[in-house]
Amino acid sequence: MKIAAILAFSMLVVLANAQGNYKKVCYFANWARYRNGTGQYGVDKLDPFECTHYIYGFAVLNNVTYEMTVYDPYADIDLGGYATFTGLKTRNPNLKTLIALGGWNDSAFSTQYSELVSDPVKMANFVNKALAFVRQYNFDGLDFDWEYPGDPGKPEDKQNFITLLTLLRDAFKPYNLILSIAPSCSIQRAEVSYDIPALAEIVDFVNFMAYDVHGAWEDLTDHHAPFYRRDLDDETDTIVSESVDFWLAQGFPPQKLVFGVPSYARSWTLADPNQNGLLSPTIGAGAAGQFTGLKGFYSFYEICLLQQQGMVTVEDPTGKAGPYGYLGNTWASWDSIDQVVAKVKYAMSKGLGGIQFWELSLDDFNGHCNLGLRPFSKAITNTLGGTFPTITTPPAPMTCSSSSQGAFFADPSDCSKYYQCVNGILYTFYCQTGLVFNSKINQCDWPYNVPGCA
Repeated sequence: MKIAAILAFSMLVVLANAQGNYKKVCYFANWARYRNGTGQYGVDKLDPFECTHYIYGFAVLNNVTYEMTVYDPYADIDLGGYATFTGLKTRNPNLKTLIALGGWNDSAFSTQYSELVSDPVKMANFVNKALAFVRQYNFDGLDFDWEYPGDPGKPEDKQNFITLLTLLRDAFKPYNLILSIAPSCSIQRAEVSYDIPALAEIVDFVNFMAYDVHGAWEDLTDHHAPFYRRDLDDETDTIVSESVDFWLAQGFPPQKLVFGVPSYARSWTLADPNQNGLLSPTIGAGAAGQFTGLKGFYSFYEICLLQQQGMVTVEDPTGKAGPYGYLGNTWASWDSIDQVVAKVKYAMSKGLGGIQFWELSLDDFNGHCNLGLRPFSKAITNTLGGTFPTITTPPAPMTCSSSSQGAFFADPSDCSKYYQCVNGILYTFYCQTGLVFNSKINQCDWPYNVPGCA
């Protein structure tokens, strides 16, 4: 018991030191417990020392009473989902646990949130019941995830939302409860949905959803979390770094903006498997993932499984966007570990409040990627814990010119990963499990033949 206590304390100290003043906000999807086989992910798998803030998704809005209500009473109450989640604080007293309200499924196809904020009586009742809900289930606050004020809804939703959040803040303040929101990163969306200067005065922080910019709702492939502007982007395209600059220019405090990174891919079905680059025509969403079971969507570890099956991976040598890959008529884009590290360093260079990601069950918690357990989450923690140079422009391109046609490059931080330059494009490859890349012979080899990889 003494050893366990010492280990728990040391993990707490490591997380505290690694995060410094940064937040690491991790979402938990309560429906992940119903996934197939080893994809199943319940509250029992949560580590109380992995993040500074956990957010449980989701509670929903009752469309009759306009009150906050439990989404899945069986998982959340009967099986102790809420109690186990907030009970993590008994092992890590510094941990904050929030309940998220809304989300895409509850708010994107309905006007019920617009109806709520349009009626002062409904709002007053909602605030009283929301406060009772948060306190009853021992949460430390509420993450309001309305997607999105004004669409669907009415133009006045933008200011009515501010009114509701003000009422919530005033009700929460005596109990030191946290109030956050999860806004879209689209500038066009912000102009319709968010009074940014007012939000700056009300919420404790925002979980900036810097992803889902593109997806199978469009008929051309593209990266769903483009970091910097690329030649193929037009002036109306959402670019994550530009969206951050827009919020900051509107007076939003950088320390309240928690930068979002996706631990998942968006996928399409190609109209022609031979047209497999960016902006290739598609005929719908990609096939459902083996474990997540959603068309147009793969977890981080499902991408690793596809790579092991032969998916061709293409890196952007400029770092302006994460990789994309294709296998047959399936095409997907995601953020690699390298891209996540670059984004964390960027957030630090901008003085932002930390990092959030959607979501815990999509990280590789079973080790399919041969990168250790939870590599996505660990990359965030490790990067936040270091001192890094300021990054304000895209990193310089790797050499991939006519003179390096066909050349192989070993990855300096991952022995099993390597690259090849083909026609000016840098392709990513992974050795089979148990092997590492040997740059002397340009082949995968036994680890003991490669210095530093044994």
